[in-house]
Amino acid sequence: MLQRKMLMSIASVLVLVALIAGATMAWFTDSETVAATFTAGTVDVGITDPLDLPIVNPGDKIKFGAEKDLGYYHNAGGDGIAPQGGYDRMLKIQYTGSKAAYVRVLVDATWTNQLPNTNLSMTDVAGDNWEYKGLINGKHVFQLNGILNGSVEKIGRYEIGAVENVPFILNIDGATTGNEYQGKGLLMNVEVQAVQAANVNPSAIPFETVTPAP
Repeated sequence: MLQRKMLMSIASVLVLVALIAGATMAWFTDSETVAATFTAGTVDVGITDPLDLPIVNPGDKIKFGAEKDLGYYHNAGGDGIAPQGGYDRMLKIQYTGSKAAYVRVLVDATWTNQLPNTNLSMTDVAGDNWEYKGLINGKHVFQLNGILNGSVEKIGRYEIGAVENVPFILNIDGATTGNEYQGKGLLMNVEVQAVQAANVNPSAIPFETVTPAP
């Protein structure tokens, strides 16, 4: 009987020790969950359609970026000086993207009936913020000489209001525009492209990756 009581006492002590040991293994714990949303920036650019021209002449200049359209006009010359004919046209870009961006405008000018367009040339306007970059794949390229700020990202030097007017001059050479051009149409296609400025090498802007918006 004594031996049984001793065994029961030992068992009780072991159970108590086990309970104490188990209690020391109860860690303080807590948890919390948070959610975050990361939204990709946008590059969203548009362009106006310049008005059609009812008639053009050899030697005309078509000036884009003027504040108002004067229709067809001649800059009067003195005696013995031929008046310079031409048009004023507006060409404006819009930018509603959130990202700051590099921007360029591509201008393609061709004659109907597959007439040569070697009598056409384009130049930028001295002192303006758009630079003529020459021909790329047959299109005349004018590029903004800096970064255009977005609605959220401000890392550039321009706001859209300061550069939305895209000025350049289309020259129709008089000496090489012969009778075969009479009554023919001069077609212009204008495209604007934008590429995010962040994380882009300014000397190698990947404009060639730009695809038209759906």
